[in-house]
Amino acid sequence: MQTTSNLSDDDRNKDSFGLNIGYGKMIPGNHFGYDITGFADFMNYNYYFDDNKRFEGTTLYTGLAVSPHYTFNPQNEVRFSAGFSLKVGYNWGYGSVKEYSSQKDDYRYQLERKVANGGYSVAFAPMVSVSTPFDIGTVGLELGYDSSNFGQGINKLRSTYYPPLNYRSGYLFLGVFIRLHH
Repeated sequence: MQTTSNLSDDDRNKDSFGLNIGYGKMIPGNHFGYDITGFADFMNYNYYFDDNKRFEGTTLYTGLAVSPHYTFNPQNEVRFSAGFSLKVGYNWGYGSVKEYSSQKDDYRYQLERKVANGGYSVAFAPMVSVSTPFDIGTVGLELGYDSSNFGQGINKLRSTYYPPLNYRSGYLFLGVFIRLHH
């Protein structure tokens, strides 16, 4: 079974995304602030382990995060911030083994499907962001590293087609955020 770290290989890195919804507060002076959010991260990946089979795995990591941040220039139209998120949550793993069908030229024939509890974990995510205010809030982009272990959920899966996985990985992320003001 092989893994890859090739970010441009679209066939192996599949549709990972996250969603945070919560409450934020700015301390007077608008330099320091914090967010308390509920989050759900879906981390997906494909493994090829012979010429005609692949494993499609997903870890769902969900829980609560506390994220303090510092804004360097709160009075400007374009604002730069640095922050750190501490995430505590629970993991589930989902995996399926699919066989290649040369007649259909795809991996639709499913041989196996499994779900496993991955347990509790703690992760951190340092990030930088650039934002701009609008009428009812702020919109921006965030770039960072998240130490959430993609393998936490899928490592618990057992199969007749592949040996137990021992995969550990954090990931880089790029996100869009909207903060509504009251």
